[in-house]
Amino acid sequence: MNTISYVMGNNLYLNITNRCMMSCPYCIKHKWGNDFNGNDLKLEKEPTAQEVINSIGDPKKYGEIIFCGYGDALVRPQEVKEISKWIKDKGGKVRINSAGLANRYHGKNILPQFKGIIDTISISLNGSNPKEHNELNRPMYKEESFDEIIKFAKEAKKYIPEVVITAVELPGLDVSKVAEIAKKAGVSFRARSYLDEDDNNKN
Repeated sequence: MNTISYVMGNNLYLNITNRCMMSCPYCIKHKWGNDFNGNDLKLEKEPTAQEVINSIGDPKKYGEIIFCGYGDALVRPQEVKEISKWIKDKGGKVRINSAGLANRYHGKNILPQFKGIIDTISISLNGSNPKEHNELNRPMYKEESFDEIIKFAKEAKKYIPEVVITAVELPGLDVSKVAEIAKKAGVSFRARSYLDEDDNNKN
């Protein structure tokens, strides 16, 4: 049975789509298929906003409720908005993990609608220049994606209190260069551990 929401640590994660603007070869969905820590995250169909809400329970039980599954939730901004507003109204805290290409994908700025209902957005930038980023992540918009992501992070600051650029500690990637890009963009930075196949089911 497909998993819409799953608990890791003190947080609840929401898996609302498998669609993404990237095709990263190191992504858990390519390496681990249907099973991520005992959860079936490969969706047969995308859940409605109400189905996701029904799966949450009491939002205040969790440190954060995080949109993070086998895809980029910002492919579905209307559903993210509806779910996030419900979570905030119930006293929860909301974070989105994103590839940072949603504005390009939708052809418009989708960020204003999230003002007041999203606490944090974490934006992946696994690469320190357009060429490296394109080679490592295989994004939908090729080398143009790099500048699009930085532009998205800067725009997000206007509407979301905490904006974080993240980088996975991939073999050969100098994350300190990505940290410097985040600093210049005026946002926070966080390095993320690289999970290999052997790390599945360890959390």
